[in-house]
Amino acid sequence: MRVLMISLSLPPYAESQTIRSAYWIEALAQQGVEFDLITAEVPPSASDETLCELVPPTVRVWRTPTPTYDRTMDRLKRQGKRWQAYLYGNLAYRVYAPDVRRGWQRDALQLARTVIRECPPDLILSASGSCTAHLAAVALKHETGLPWAADLGDPWAWVDWQHKDTWLKAIQNTWLERRTLPNADLLIWTTEATQRAYQQWWGVSVPPSLVIPYGYRHADFAPYAWTPATMPVRLSYVGAASRRARNLIPLIEALAKTHCPLPLHLQIVGDASAHFQAAAQQHGLSAVEFTGRVSYRDSIRHISQAGILILVGNKSPYQIPGKTFLYLASGRPILYLYQMAEHDDPTWQFLRQFAGIRYAPNTPSALHKFFAQLTEEAFRAWEQQAREHPTKPELTHCEQSALAPRLLEAFYRLVRKEPCSSSA
Repeated sequence: MRVLMISLSLPPYAESQTIRSAYWIEALAQQGVEFDLITAEVPPSASDETLCELVPPTVRVWRTPTPTYDRTMDRLKRQGKRWQAYLYGNLAYRVYAPDVRRGWQRDALQLARTVIRECPPDLILSASGSCTAHLAAVALKHETGLPWAADLGDPWAWVDWQHKDTWLKAIQNTWLERRTLPNADLLIWTTEATQRAYQQWWGVSVPPSLVIPYGYRHADFAPYAWTPATMPVRLSYVGAASRRARNLIPLIEALAKTHCPLPLHLQIVGDASAHFQAAAQQHGLSAVEFTGRVSYRDSIRHISQAGILILVGNKSPYQIPGKTFLYLASGRPILYLYQMAEHDDPTWQFLRQFAGIRYAPNTPSALHKFFAQLTEEAFRAWEQQAREHPTKPELTHCEQSALAPRLLEAFYRLVRKEPCSSSA
């Protein structure tokens, strides 16, 4: 089988969706699937070359020029115009539809036509981050009649409706989504909650769908032998964070004001809001380190060597942070800072299957209470519970090699024009 995959979130573009897509490409290529990837040139400021290690050398990659948004942001950053980059980025995020890479679908479609003439595929696969990939894919489906699977991961238009300042973009994306996705032969989600929501919202017009969780690669963690944490215990948050989505200020404030029986050192790894550094200075928290953005390979090392991993939940009943699976695969203790009720939170519902998780609302007072009661004895017991996470069947069925057969079977059904199940 040959798959033509369209996405801006492909190596070396540094984004969580890139990791998910790379997992799929590697696992399916091992099953004999051939790939042609349609993506774009990536500016150095958004590139992580270690992600390219996830993609087999047999995969062919075709690149359009860099989208206008990425070119502009890279130029502003290289010129040291951080304020202008901040303004442009925020304006584009709030206005451009389907997202800041609007218009890239035209370049992707033109390149895809050329690739199809040279190497006809059996299937079209599009993947978010940028929903421009789905716009290109639907046009290609109409032109060729090929089956089309769309990996949305998270909801499309729903995200924009959660914020008052993206209402104009939400209106546009609702229209684009309704015009585009019903043409897909298969929709792929990361959670059953998202699948159920679309079945409820769209009724009979929703295409068949499949739930494939974000997952992880066992091979990433194999080089790191488990060892007990040393003192002070490294309290690590790994990943992008902002006040809007995953606010770390309550954590910073709590640590600054708490005399914890267990010595702790906070480490924030990845792209993080400058407001967090300002909060650390304001509250007088000296036991803190900000690494800035790191490579995928280094992020795995930081996760594996953490004493306690901080996971901040989404304010959404439909999403599970991708880092959840990587955290669990490391066998390190996890402190989950939730931002919604347990019965509405898919992350909480998933995590409750594992013993080495502790829970606290993402508020300064709740975190102060938690850390004030955290003794070394309690931590060591927690550490031993978390050590069992990587061998739990509830996690191992999310390893990429375990997920690939379900995905491959769905693709073969599409190619054979057989119905795909809408069950999770």
